[in-house]
Amino acid sequence: MTWAATAAFGLLSVGTGAFIYVLVANLESQPEYPELMTDLLRLLGIAIAVVALGIGLVFLVAAGYAYTW
Repeated sequence: MTWAATAAFGLLSVGTGAFIYVLVANLESQPEYPELMTDLLRLLGIAIAVVALGIGLVFLVAAGYAYTW
């Protein structure tokens, strides 16, 4: 059953990455902030989402290998 915790963390990480991506993809420029600030925040959010998705996939693959053993 050690694979269950690994799979749960992997699913949580993938879900978090997808949630962050949806939040960042819907950002709109605000008149009181410069356009560059919105672009940098969108870039940072996408980078965080990609890393979270990558970590989640690694944990899911590790859980798959642990389950087959």
